[in-house]
Amino acid sequence: MKILKQLKKIKNTVFKSRVYKEIGIDLGTANTIIYVKNDGILVDEPTYVSRNIKTEVVDKIGNDAKRIAGRRPNFIEIIRPLKNGVISNYEMTVKMLGDFLERIGKDAVLQGKAIVCVPSGVTQVEKRSFFNVVSDLGIKEVYLVEEPIVAAIGAGIDIFEPKGHLIVNVGAGTTEIAFVASGGASKSESIKIAGDDFDADIIEFIKDQYSIIIGETSAEKLKILATSAPTDKEEITIKGMGTANGLPQELVIVGSQVDAAIKKNIDKIVEKIKIALEEIEPEISADIYETGIYLTGGGANIRILKQRIEEEFKLKVTISEDPIHTVVNGMARIFDDFDKYGNIIVPQYMEY
Repeated sequence: MKILKQLKKIKNTVFKSRVYKEIGIDLGTANTIIYVKNDGILVDEPTYVSRNIKTEVVDKIGNDAKRIAGRRPNFIEIIRPLKNGVISNYEMTVKMLGDFLERIGKDAVLQGKAIVCVPSGVTQVEKRSFFNVVSDLGIKEVYLVEEPIVAAIGAGIDIFEPKGHLIVNVGAGTTEIAFVASGGASKSESIKIAGDDFDADIIEFIKDQYSIIIGETSAEKLKILATSAPTDKEEITIKGMGTANGLPQELVIVGSQVDAAIKKNIDKIVEKIKIALEEIEPEISADIYETGIYLTGGGANIRILKQRIEEEFKLKVTISEDPIHTVVNGMARIFDDFDKYGNIIVPQYMEY
């Protein structure tokens, strides 16, 4: 019995000391995903933290924190440490990411390298925050790469080909619009209209039309179910609180109503794409006529977005396979041929 315990202890020690040489970190407004080479995705959880206001102690991270959003006691606050794609609460981001790394064996990643995705167009200060969050946790070799470039790689595009491709990466906090060709982005823009705004649109619509209040989590679920259904006729039952009497109420919504609720912000994204297309070089514009538009990110499955883009531009629209994980798939391909993609990565020794 004693020998078995010793063997188990040795096994656990070996496991914990395992060196993960290469990890990819996608710190998103809605979800944080951590990829480890040869092991795949080991963390895919909401970017949520809950903290006790009285003791200032963080008590839940990720899925556990999101589950109590809207159901928390009054001494617990829910914190979303990223907003519009950038870090808005540095301390909570460090705590959250540190917890995630502990789960996969933090000691095992410190000797390796980490690639961190950042939105295009962020300031040097915002880039420094991403860099410092990871390096402050003890990882010595940290690289930054712009999200639309990684999304293009994850979508299966040869970014080194002398041909233009248009990537529209719709996340929770930002939508990235980027023209990728010859190994880089010839033009990119990050706009603060994305999934969280659609959720807010749905909450406002339900309140205005039916005098029922629903929470962010319910709005997100409704958005996913309604906008990814094959048609806009899908019926979804939701529950909320009546504004008049404060009592629980139930409501049946069809997909077309959700489409109507988010259409205004969908149209804003389409308008931004139009402006970008008007400003791009003629050669790349000609390429886009052939290659079309690639949709990636969690918002890529929104049916009305694809429809509006096709209607407006009469171009082929391709939704990447597994759009939520397109960025992580791109990081996996970078790790598979790190030397090849070296030029698109911001080296860790650059001053941040």
